[in-house]
Amino acid sequence: MSAEIDFTTFLTTVRRHGRLFLVVGAAAVLISAVLSSPGFMPPRYNSSATVYPVNLNSYSIETRTDQLLQLLESNSIRDSLIRIFDLPTKYDIDTLAGGGYWALHNEFNDRVEISKTRFESVQIEVVDEDPLDARDMVLEMLRQVNLLARRLQREKSREVMAIAQRALDHERHKLDEVERKLNVLRKEKGLLSYEAQVKELTKGLVRAIGSGTGAQRDALQSRLKDLEEKGGEFRELSELSNLFRQNYDRALTEYERVVNDVTKELTYTNVVVYPEVSDKKVYPVRWLIVSTTTLAALFLCFVLLVWRDHRN
Repeated sequence: MSAEIDFTTFLTTVRRHGRLFLVVGAAAVLISAVLSSPGFMPPRYNSSATVYPVNLNSYSIETRTDQLLQLLESNSIRDSLIRIFDLPTKYDIDTLAGGGYWALHNEFNDRVEISKTRFESVQIEVVDEDPLDARDMVLEMLRQVNLLARRLQREKSREVMAIAQRALDHERHKLDEVERKLNVLRKEKGLLSYEAQVKELTKGLVRAIGSGTGAQRDALQSRLKDLEEKGGEFRELSELSNLFRQNYDRALTEYERVVNDVTKELTYTNVVVYPEVSDKKVYPVRWLIVSTTTLAALFLCFVLLVWRDHRN
């Protein structure tokens, strides 16, 4: 039966192979220090911004912060950043190869982090080998999210504008049709104001009966007959014209409001922390890599030695 392994066995192994542990530890330190150097692991810098959503309309039960998160995580913003900063070249990824875009998107997601803070703001963090590019990518994301939110808002507003345009055209057509008929009565029958004309023609007829000539009486009676035949129609058309004009004015006001909604230039983020150019790398953490690698190498060496001695 094999001898039991206890703590004394461990101490004996360490004492017997102390020099080997020193060599393994030194080699691990040297190798990990070289492999974590800028030549093998280019340093990366972080830039971040904190923003609050504004001028956003919730589509469901989501908060404005959640909506801003969804906009920032959209593939249109991701693809815009990939195109503007030529990220396939920067990340050294061949997008023409099989799985190229999958690798590119994964690398992008590893370097760009979007999260909601406990204060209901949104934090954007970008890590890149160039601190200027890290800062510029954050700024570009803020610009792109404004463009995207504005485009979505305008698409919906254009639909409303088309409806308002049809309503305006309809009210204008009704008003024009009534005015066309009124103009015919004005030109052919001389009807301008039903109540005023009836009043004045009646007075004139009374005076003509008392002291006027027969021609005057006939002319006045002819005008009164026109009023009798067309007056009701003229009055009805006049009332319709006033009603349709009010409707047209309301439709025009609504149309102008929607046009203003389509053409307005709004921003949809309030930046409380602006991105800056970092002068300190966040990756790699060389001391952590060296210490972890060294401890792992020493532990592996220890396990192998204990296993070998136990077998012997």
